[in-house]
Amino acid sequence: ARLPTPTPTNPSLCGQPGGALSMVRSKRKLTMTVSTLYCIVAAVLAPLLLASHWLGSRRMHSIVPKKRSADFQAAMADVVGSDGKAPPPPPPTRPCQSRHHPSPRAPALPHCDASLPKRERVRYLLDNLDIEEKISLLGHDSPSVRRPAADDGIIYLPAYNWWNEGLHGLASQDCCPPRSWGDVTAFPQVVGLAAAWNRTLWNEIGSAIGAEAVRKMHEPEGGEPRPGSTYFTPNVNIFRDPRWGRGQETPGEDPYLTSHYAAVMVASLQYGDEYMKHLSVEHNAETSDISSTAHAHHGRDDDGRNQWKPRIAATCKHFAAYSLETGRFNFSADVLDRRDWDDTYLPAFDACIRAGRFLRDHYNHAVGATTNNINGSAPSPSSAVVGEDHGALGTMCSYNAIDGIPACANPSFLRDRLRDEWNFRGYVVSDCWAIANMYEHHRYASSYAEAVGVALRAGVDLDCGDTVQGHGMEALERGYMGVEDVDRALTNLFGVLIDVGYFDYDERPSTETAHMEKCYHDQVALEAALQSIVLLKNGHNKSSTDRRGNPHLPLSLAEYKRVTLIGPLSDEKEIMLGNYHGLPSHVITPKQGLEDLGVEVDYIRACNITDTLDGEDNGQYLTNETLCQQMDADSDATILIMGLNQEIEAEGIDRTSLLLPKVQRDTIEAASRCSRARRRNAPVILVAISGGSIDLSSYKDDDDIDAILYLSYPGQAGGQALADIIYGKYNPSGRLVTTMYYNSYLDQVALDDMGMRPRDDGIYPGRTYRFYDGESVYPFGYGLSYSVWDYSIQLVTTEAVDSDQKVGKSISGIALSVSNTGSSDGSDSILLFHSGPNAGRGGDPIKSLIGFEKVFISAGNTRLVKFNVEKWMASQGAGTHTFAVGSSMEHILQINTLRGGVMS
Repeated sequence: ARLPTPTPTNPSLCGQPGGALSMVRSKRKLTMTVSTLYCIVAAVLAPLLLASHWLGSRRMHSIVPKKRSADFQAAMADVVGSDGKAPPPPPPTRPCQSRHHPSPRAPALPHCDASLPKRERVRYLLDNLDIEEKISLLGHDSPSVRRPAADDGIIYLPAYNWWNEGLHGLASQDCCPPRSWGDVTAFPQVVGLAAAWNRTLWNEIGSAIGAEAVRKMHEPEGGEPRPGSTYFTPNVNIFRDPRWGRGQETPGEDPYLTSHYAAVMVASLQYGDEYMKHLSVEHNAETSDISSTAHAHHGRDDDGRNQWKPRIAATCKHFAAYSLETGRFNFSADVLDRRDWDDTYLPAFDACIRAGRFLRDHYNHAVGATTNNINGSAPSPSSAVVGEDHGALGTMCSYNAIDGIPACANPSFLRDRLRDEWNFRGYVVSDCWAIANMYEHHRYASSYAEAVGVALRAGVDLDCGDTVQGHGMEALERGYMGVEDVDRALTNLFGVLIDVGYFDYDERPSTETAHMEKCYHDQVALEAALQSIVLLKNGHNKSSTDRRGNPHLPLSLAEYKRVTLIGPLSDEKEIMLGNYHGLPSHVITPKQGLEDLGVEVDYIRACNITDTLDGEDNGQYLTNETLCQQMDADSDATILIMGLNQEIEAEGIDRTSLLLPKVQRDTIEAASRCSRARRRNAPVILVAISGGSIDLSSYKDDDDIDAILYLSYPGQAGGQALADIIYGKYNPSGRLVTTMYYNSYLDQVALDDMGMRPRDDGIYPGRTYRFYDGESVYPFGYGLSYSVWDYSIQLVTTEAVDSDQKVGKSISGIALSVSNTGSSDGSDSILLFHSGPNAGRGGDPIKSLIGFEKVFISAGNTRLVKFNVEKWMASQGAGTHTFAVGSSMEHILQINTLRGGVMS
């Protein structure tokens, strides 16, 4: 779907008339004016300054210089040496920089020669390093190495940190504590990005993160660390259980959605936004009309084929079946039904590792492609070079064991599945200190040294940690591994660094476009926040209409100028960012977003986020009576901002309840009743912010709550996005990517039960919308709009021959006519589900997502969207096939087929 360029109301989002370009032009005019004045002043003062300097120098030579203080000398120690000479320049940050390199021949050494095949460049390094140096390079924090080479050159490898984070924006490096990067863009948390259902948007976000990573690599030295070229992102695990503290980092509970997010994010992080645009243009699919600011590189591989050169390396994590925090260091993910591996836990990793192939297959089959011809055929095959997977260059193995074998010691996954079946050619890194955990927690190894040997022989190349660096030599001496294991690991590591250009010429991005690029990224962050917000409720109760009898949202700024804003998340900046975030230059809270829009806000915090009372809260925890007294009786509306934070759900913390903390529930009840009692027609809007789903059943049918909006840690522009949606500047289009269960669901499933399918005992109900058919508060894919959508389903057929050699028709696709019959322009997130002939029986899914598209349709207009369904029909065999549009079964099409796919 096209991304409309938003018009921010906040100046910090570069929203002045004319946008970023006019700001740059204004700066240039100002610079020219200042430069002219400077030249005039310099011409007048230069002779006077020269004369003054001459006289001053004569006087200084006649004065005995004072002895400098010890403090002054200490402060200057790093500036000049003890002999008064300037110290040597800092070492280069890349191994083949000619500037300040210890060997003038560096660019000519084989490992720096980009014209040589990668294998020769790697072999040169291996041949010129001793075993101790090699082992020192197998930890994420690798030291510098400087040694003479066999051909009289000097090999210099700067210290390098492999551990860089970029989950939903450039975040941090290393840990304990992490070194966070400043002035970066903080996009919504991943579970929120997925709720936008927009590949174009994901492509722009991944491209922006990659571009900021490249720019940070080349910033002048001064305090902040420089990021490396390797990033431990994306997280493509399945959000299996709603209690999981890190589920917020994933695209949700569906493997099809997660696979598409993984492939798009990997491609855009590594190659910029142009790669996916290239694929979509090749297939006549709809693309974004936003101009690109990404830095995509092109080069040639060892065989001379055209290829896209990656700028950074993405790393898919956590391989595999990682989906809980409680006991994560020694947990064994025992998947009893092997089908769960193939259709739930592994598809996203396959898509991640073979992202280019996955995306080409998507466009080849025209899954979700838009066409104007209802009987049009699929687009022509891609012209991309066959065999180029353009997938993630890294994979991270997880803390957990798999059927008793630690994931980082499991050759059936790291070698057989990853490298042999999926043809992975990148590097494998352990989750941080997971190798140590094999000895400390899993007790799979008898010592650290044995754990090192087991990991490297299983297929691990890099230790995120220091276990290999500390015990690698012992592992060699004891025979737990061989030199060939070390060389294989370094071959993969050096190969990835060569792929991303670490050993090539250090090309710096243009500084002239830096401000315009950052301004654009801020715009994308706002658009992402807008598209991620899900409208769960808007009226439908007897008291839930505005003064004209319409659903309450959107509010009119003229009629609802004054609001009472209540809740502990109303003005908390850090909570808006979720986890694994950097330090953006600005964060807009809901309070600020409303005020920037011109709303008069009466803010009452009212309670803490959790039930634990803070004695230093200065009376912010209010009793129901006090809260009611403080609420403005003249307010036109009441907005409640409630939710969770990283003290309730986070890495290392699983939830024990799906309910809001009791103190928040009490505040909602008191505030909504008080507001309704004072002004019957003043709407009460509940906003819930979290990473995992919340049981909102108490408010779904509550007449005192008029509307519910759900946000997933919306990032730096979340407050503005929320205000824009409440007041109708933007039409909501987000849809849930997880099922919102009732809290009682937790009594039916154990957190550590990995089974997806229901069991015959009638006790275990299964997980996610694909296998759980019990009641939910809001289903997967649910989301409302200010528009009214009307769907008409038509078949796309082709001739086919059945088993009796009779000519008939088979289904090749479904054409969906989507009409916006409302009064508001808007985007619709269209979801297509399929149920096969055996749906819900014998372990088959009740239904499965097989396609999604985001389309913008102005009021009164209609768009045609085509989905190719051939492979889904073929995989399920003859019988009744059901296709449904949206989360409900309101819009369905049932088709009966014979053998060979011919319609009966």
